Amino acid sequence: MGFLPTLATALVGLLVILVIRIYQVIPSKYSKATKRRDKSSKCSIAIFLGSGGHTSEMKSLVSTLPFDRYSPRKYIYCHGDNISLRAISELESKKRDVKDESSYTLVPIPRARKVAEPLLSTLLSASKTLIVSFWHIFFLPLLDNPKEPYAKVLLINGPGTCVVLVLISYIRRIFGLKYTKIIYIESFARVKSLSLSGKLVRPFVDKFLVQWPEAGGGGAECKGWLI
Repeated sequence: MGFLPTLATALVGLLVILVIRIYQVIPSKYSKATKRRDKSSKCSIAIFLGSGGHTSEMKSLVSTLPFDRYSPRKYIYCHGDNISLRAISELESKKRDVKDESSYTLVPIPRARKVAEPLLSTLLSASKTLIVSFWHIFFLPLLDNPKEPYAKVLLINGPGTCVVLVLISYIRRIFGLKYTKIIYIESFARVKSLSLSGKLVRPFVDKFLVQWPEAGGGGAECKGWLI
């Protein structure tokens, strides 16, 4: 057997193993409920602000969190998104009783897709996002402390870039390492259907929440208006 056929066989075998492994670690709706954390314990959280309406919704959601418990906080935003930067500044400044610059960090990443961006250009943009996210969310935290994930919880709410973040967060699951739990909250604007991002990440997140009963379906939880 020549080199190329052997290599092709090996790659197919690795792909099959990867698919099986991903299937094994996908959250099941039949899995046991996780134990609630003690109210006095701290929980690190990563929050993705996707600009525009997504940022406004996330700001409203995060403003209700007790910052003394959810710490440290890691805000992920897209390059050049000044709206999200202002939202983060306002969120942190309002919690003056626990204000501490060391309790939160900012992580800028390239935007995976711009509005109306062509497919080829989108692939290039998404590749950049994938590489930068891999570096900040998987590789550097792995070097710093292999036993702990980037954050215990990742909170996302719909922008296309969140698909890349879910993908990177899954690497630790695949390798059997302690991983980040992912909570997806569908946009308030999605009344009767899910966004494309929601449809893509739905099987892979630990908690999938919608704000309108008609927007969900099997596996989605409706908690009413969250913003």
